[in-house]
Amino acid sequence: MENESIKKTLQELKEILGAEMDKKADIGQLIGAPLDREIVTDFWTLSNAEIDREMFNRLHSLDAGADCLPGGPIPSQRPLLGKAIVFMKKTMRRLLAPYSSMLLQKQNTLNRELVTFQLLNFLKLRHLDARLRAIEDKIDDLPETPEAKPQPGR
Repeated sequence: MENESIKKTLQELKEILGAEMDKKADIGQLIGAPLDREIVTDFWTLSNAEIDREMFNRLHSLDAGADCLPGGPIPSQRPLLGKAIVFMKKTMRRLLAPYSSMLLQKQNTLNRELVTFQLLNFLKLRHLDARLRAIEDKIDDLPETPEAKPQPGR
């Protein structure tokens, strides 16, 4: 009985949230602030497995882009001025390397810490979700009994 009540309440909350989302023109209105980027995916419609996959993909993208130190070859697609442009870029990179390396190393450290923090959040969320499912399973397995009478002295 109580389990059905909990499920009904959760469904009502989902419907209220859905109705609130439908009233808003976009997610910027929903959160009450403008966004500085476009959100392509409608996260509200995703299943738990799709959300897990999306979180993992985003975390992987963050990890791949965490290193902001310049490296690798400097390309140029210009046929005539390409070599001169590449030479100038390499010269600027060498001249500014000590300063940019110091600044970007701090940024790299911050980026790595943020990616690690997000990974821990992701893992903690999965752990809590598993615990919640176990509790829900225990609730489902409980026999339905009439309301218990209050015991005196409690």
